[in-house]
Amino acid sequence: MDEFYSKGNAGDTLAQLIQDRNMDSRFYLSTCEFADLTVNLFSQPRAWRLCSETGQDSTLEEACFKVQGVLCGKDLPPVNQTGSRLSRLRSRKFIRQYVKVTGFGNEDMLQCVKRIEMAYLKMSDHFKEGTVEPWQPSLFEGYVALEANTRYFTHTNHANPGDIVDFAPHVDSGGRLKDIMEGEYVHTTDNRVDYLERVTGPDGETRYRVVDPVIFKSGDIVEAVVAFAIIPTKKNTAKLHLLLRGLVLLDQTERNSAAIMRMRNRYRAINIGQSVCQPVGQPSLKRKLMFYDTDPETEETGRQFTRMRVDSDAN
Repeated sequence: MDEFYSKGNAGDTLAQLIQDRNMDSRFYLSTCEFADLTVNLFSQPRAWRLCSETGQDSTLEEACFKVQGVLCGKDLPPVNQTGSRLSRLRSRKFIRQYVKVTGFGNEDMLQCVKRIEMAYLKMSDHFKEGTVEPWQPSLFEGYVALEANTRYFTHTNHANPGDIVDFAPHVDSGGRLKDIMEGEYVHTTDNRVDYLERVTGPDGETRYRVVDPVIFKSGDIVEAVVAFAIIPTKKNTAKLHLLLRGLVLLDQTERNSAAIMRMRNRYRAINIGQSVCQPVGQPSLKRKLMFYDTDPETEETGRQFTRMRVDSDAN
């Protein structure tokens, strides 16, 4: 983001989206409650996770929450690794799908921070005092921000065979990630991130369609879906992580406006007509208009969480 991006306009749009959203408090991090959630230890891979019980058989489901904000940092597919093959193989354990979102100081983001602190206290009660490293939010240009990420790979020793899945085509279209697995690492449901765009159909109904993650740009207003996990570290401590489970594009208006202003600024002198901007002295180019009356294909999508194996000593 630069001088062409209006944080004020983006903040106003975000505030309106928050006001207009479906106010089911269970699904939004800023308004959720943790009383009915449980902390369970999973061995594949080893982590303590915040879960809810569903169905008559009390099946465990990972608790996920929505955070709405402005995308101010990211590392998303496609992965463009450089260097030797050996260096790429060594990176498998660390490469992640990552986002950072901010509310430019809005109250909703501050409430999200408070809820994360509550989750930290609830989950750290399952550890010896002083074992879990303190959590703190990130910052973006002085504003509170939240970071979430998910690894692309799980080591085969830590993976449930039933959870192994293929990479989505838009995540690894070139096969670069699959090429470096070499039977040592796999891609599982725990590594999957859903990338969607919210669209409004001709009937006024809101739907979600799968998109290529390359569509996400800094300055977009998004909805990140996150889960909580405490994972052991090599320092004999444990750390709270926000796991990225989904990313939904909500609005591109301010990002697009900034892009247009940035392009116009490149011209020394411009003529602005009713609908076009062109360099002085450049002949106009007439182009026949094409009209498309087909509706974009949309699909309802939702992250389906598979049953995970819980250690017998978790309760």
